[in-house]
Amino acid sequence: MARETFPADSVGIQVPAGRIRAGRTRWQTVFDARDKPMVYRLYNAPPRDRTDPGNSLIVDVDGVASRQIQVGVGTSVDVLAKKIRVKAGTGGTTTVLAEGWYVLVS
Repeated sequence: MARETFPADSVGIQVPAGRIRAGRTRWQTVFDARDKPMVYRLYNAPPRDRTDPGNSLIVDVDGVASRQIQVGVGTSVDVLAKKIRVKAGTGGTTTVLAEGWYVLVS
């Protein structure tokens, strides 16, 4: 099985980036700023089990319920916010996790 990579693995400079491994019950904080909003790209990776359709990724933008975004498997979204949290949505059959990565865009 090939090792999963994400953008920060191949960048020669250090940028705020990380991995997402979020369940359905708890929020994972990606970014929490005190002063100004930033743009982050979040990617929802396909599951390792190819027979599983995978879970959507729910992105909570600044804690406002009307600004929650659902990201499908294999897609990404750019989010401008002061606070970004994620958790797994629905869709998967063998796991209750959503995995992927995030990276600072600007």
